Amino acid sequence: MGHRLAPRDLNTANFPQLRGYCLANYVTDEHFRSRLGNDPDADPLATAALWASVFGYATSWSDLDWIREATSLPIVLKGISHPDDVRKARDLGVDGVYCSNHGGRQANGGLPALQTLPKVVEAAADEIPVLFDSGVRSGSDMVKALAMGATAVGTGRPYVHALAVGGEDGVVHHLRSFLAEADLLMAIDGYPTLDRLRAAGLERLH
Repeated sequence: MGHRLAPRDLNTANFPQLRGYCLANYVTDEHFRSRLGNDPDADPLATAALWASVFGYATSWSDLDWIREATSLPIVLKGISHPDDVRKARDLGVDGVYCSNHGGRQANGGLPALQTLPKVVEAAADEIPVLFDSGVRSGSDMVKALAMGATAVGTGRPYVHALAVGGEDGVVHHLRSFLAEADLLMAIDGYPTLDRLRAAGLERLH
């Protein structure tokens, strides 16, 4: 569950945080800045080193106890793709799991998240919600994941592209198009509601 250098990062020398870039989210956070003890703009190397020390830490199952003590917010574990991990997370009292391979961003190869989704949903046993992302590029992709039991579906890069091209209006247009495609596909296939879609999808999977 930690953030590590991957072969792709090393091959492209693309880990900008260690060079002092892509840190705006952190240096604008009062708690992160308080740990620096100085002006982060004056010492970018110290800022990068603090970022690496905080986010380079690999978490484990035992850290859930600390997380639970630190917040009253719901805890949803992302990157879950094996049913054994779902059952363990459920037994440890998490509020949900997020079936995701992070869009293949770090690993050069691995199982597609959509392939692992049915077993993740089965292991969740309707006791905790299963969120899903990775490779969702259209309304049709969203419908497939919902039909396979996902509680909700996330999309990453497409709306970022829409934001870059058209700003807020671009994002609104993208999301409307996304939902319109999903509605049209469900109507053509004869599923007037999400409940009907999920029931038919899960029936086929079993």
